[in-house]
Amino acid sequence: MENDEFVIKLDVAGRTYEVALKRGEDKEESLMRKGTKRLKQYVMQYTNHFAKSAEERDILAMIAIQLAMEVVDLEEQVVSLKEKNDTKPFTHKILQLTETLDHYLTDK
Repeated sequence: MENDEFVIKLDVAGRTYEVALKRGEDKEESLMRKGTKRLKQYVMQYTNHFAKSAEERDILAMIAIQLAMEVVDLEEQVVSLKEKNDTKPFTHKILQLTETLDHYLTDK
């Protein structure tokens, strides 16, 4: 490992994972730590819900599905916002009206 990298340790479901990051990737480190914290919360939530009857890998699979659904929902929201903010149809109509006005005013 080079000097411009450092390692952070993340604990997920009783296992420690080492992740190498480049120095200056503060946002990535923060997101990883927050994500790991959220994952721990989900593990605790599902474990409590299923009264420890589900295996750990099943719990992690359910969490993966939940997180995937949240990502898909966010992606759909972003697409919807982009579509709502699309000004091309309005710009096109304004150009048409401007052209019509120009023709009307120059013909008189």
